[in-house]
Amino acid sequence: MSGTTNTRLLFRISAVVEILTGFGFLAAPALIIGLLLGEGVSTVGIAVARVLGIGLLSVGVAAWEPQEQSIRLAPRAGLCIYNVGVAALLAIVGTTGGMHAPLLWPAVGLHGLIGALMLWVISMHYRNNNS
Repeated sequence: MSGTTNTRLLFRISAVVEILTGFGFLAAPALIIGLLLGEGVSTVGIAVARVLGIGLLSVGVAAWEPQEQSIRLAPRAGLCIYNVGVAALLAIVGTTGGMHAPLLWPAVGLHGLIGALMLWVISMHYRNNNS
């Protein structure tokens, strides 16, 4: 196997590990934290663990290299997933979790705006490359 093939395989393995771990933190944060650290977790800890899960999911997407022309798009897609995911999670926490803090809704707005702009950039990329 060539160096490029080995590098691509390493990045794909890393991407799969990060994506699976991210989904684990999103789906069962208390279980994952318990298995990793041997401790219980508070409500705030669960929210933070889910933000970590979104971050790991986005890192995995950014590391994945399915095609040569997609390499530049992968980091953008990863950041888009992170921003949209964090905006959605914080909005859910703010509306259903009973959490109130001065930076909660500004953070939702900022991540939502950045995520929407990134979705627009990605859609323009596809529009320009597929027309």
